[in-house]
Amino acid sequence: MKLGERTRRIADGARALRLARANAANERLAPADLWALQSERLTALVRHAVARSPFYREHYRGLDVAGPVDLAALPTTDKSALMDAFDEWVTDPRLRRADVEAHLADPSAGALHLGEYRACATGGTSGRRGLFVYSRADWDAAMAGFVRHSAFAGTTPRLPRRRIAVITTVSPLHMSARFGATADFGLHRVLRLDARRPLAELADALQAFQPDALGGYPSILALLAEEQRARRLSIAPGSICTSSEVRTAEMEARMIAAWGVLFFDVSATTETGITAMDCGEHRGLHVFEDLVILENVDERGRPVPDGERGERLLVTNLWNRTQPLIRYELSDIVAMDSSACACGRTFRRIASLEGRSDDVLMLHGAGGGTVPVHPLTVRSPFAADEDVRQYQIVYDGHSLTVRLVPRDAADAAEVATRIRSALATKLAEAGAEPPPIVVELVDSLERNAGPSGKFKLIEVRRPARGPQAEGEAPRPSA
Repeated sequence: MKLGERTRRIADGARALRLARANAANERLAPADLWALQSERLTALVRHAVARSPFYREHYRGLDVAGPVDLAALPTTDKSALMDAFDEWVTDPRLRRADVEAHLADPSAGALHLGEYRACATGGTSGRRGLFVYSRADWDAAMAGFVRHSAFAGTTPRLPRRRIAVITTVSPLHMSARFGATADFGLHRVLRLDARRPLAELADALQAFQPDALGGYPSILALLAEEQRARRLSIAPGSICTSSEVRTAEMEARMIAAWGVLFFDVSATTETGITAMDCGEHRGLHVFEDLVILENVDERGRPVPDGERGERLLVTNLWNRTQPLIRYELSDIVAMDSSACACGRTFRRIASLEGRSDDVLMLHGAGGGTVPVHPLTVRSPFAADEDVRQYQIVYDGHSLTVRLVPRDAADAAEVATRIRSALATKLAEAGAEPPPIVVELVDSLERNAGPSGKFKLIEVRRPARGPQAEGEAPRPSA
C-alpha cells in the first residue's frame, strides 16, 4: 500500500472511530429520547432532499415539510423509481448516472469519483442494477456503523493484532469490500478471500492464516464447517460473524458443531450500510436506530405489530445526503421485538430474518386460487435431513427444481427420494397443490456470477408473461 493511500485510510478510520464513539451513547437512550433524535434527523434529511433533489421536490409536492416531518405521511420509494430518475435523485448535480457507470467500469474503481465519492453497484435480489454513491461525510457515517459492528462482535483492536479472515467478495464494486479496504490500515491482520474460490483453496488459506475471528457468507462458512468436522481444516476462531445471506438452522447447527462458538449475524445493504446486528445475548439483531428507521409493514403498507411477520420493510437512511433514501422498499421478511434486552441497549431488535418476499412461492391452492408459500416452509425438509450438504431451489412458474449436494457417505438416490416426498408434504400442508418436483444431484453449486458472489437458496424465475406474472400460479401437470 502506498504511503498516501495508507495516510488517507488512517484519517478515514480516525473520523469513523470518533463518530462511532459519539454514537455509542445513543444505544441506551430512553425510547422517547431516541424518537426525538430520529425525528430531528429525519426532518433535516427531508428538508435537505427537497432543497437539493429535483426528484424529491416533485415527489413531496404539496406536503408541508416546514415543521417536524410525519414519516407515515410520506410516499414510499423503490429501487426502480430511483434508478430511473438517478440524475434528478442525487443532490449533487455533477453526479450523472452515465459517468458513475463509466467510473465503475474502470478497473481502478476503488478510486474516488470526482475526487470525493465512493461508488458501489449491486444487482440485488430483484436483479435490477443499483448504483449508489457516498460523499466523504456519508462514508464516515457508514463506517461508524461498521465500527459499531466490531464492538458488538468483540473484534476491537488489540495487541498483538487480531488475525481476521473475511470470506465474501473482493470486488471494489461491492460495499463490503470497500468497507474492508477503508478499515485495512494496520489495526488488524486481515485476510480477505473471494467466496467464489474453490472450497479446498479457501480451506488451505485459512489453515495457513489461523484466524482469531472469522466472517463471511453463511453458505460458505457452513461448507467450511464441514471441512473442519472432516478434519480437512483445523482452525479455532473465537468470534464468528455471518452476513448478507439468510443463515438457516442447519447452517448454524453445522457451524456450532464445528467450532463451538455462538455466531453473530449482521443485516446490511448497499443502500444503508450495516443496519442491524445481534449483541452478546444473541436474542435478535439490534437495529441501529440512530442511523436508520425501519418500518415493518404488511402487503398494504400497514404497520405490523411486534412478533408478527411483515411483508416488506420501509427503510429510511438517516445519514446519506447524496442519495436520500426515505421510506425505501426492501423485500425482507422480518418480525420485530421492542422488549428490553439484557445487554442494556434500547434499540429494537429484528427477532427473525427469514428471507425476502421475492422468495415466496405463489403456487396453485389445493382448494383453488393461489397460495403463498413462505421460504421457511420450503427450507424445512432440508433442515431435518443430515445427509444434505448443500441445496438450492429454483421455481420457474411451473416446476420446482432442487439442486442437491448430498454428503459423501450418503445414498444419493435415497436422499433425493426423501427430499422430494418431504417437500411435497410440506407444500400440501401449506395448502398448495405441489407442482412437479425435480431433484438434480450435483457435486457442487455455483455462486452468484456477479461481484458479490452471494448464494441464493431459493430462486424464483418468474416468466415475463402468463398466469404467474399476473398473480396466478399455473396448475401443476399430471
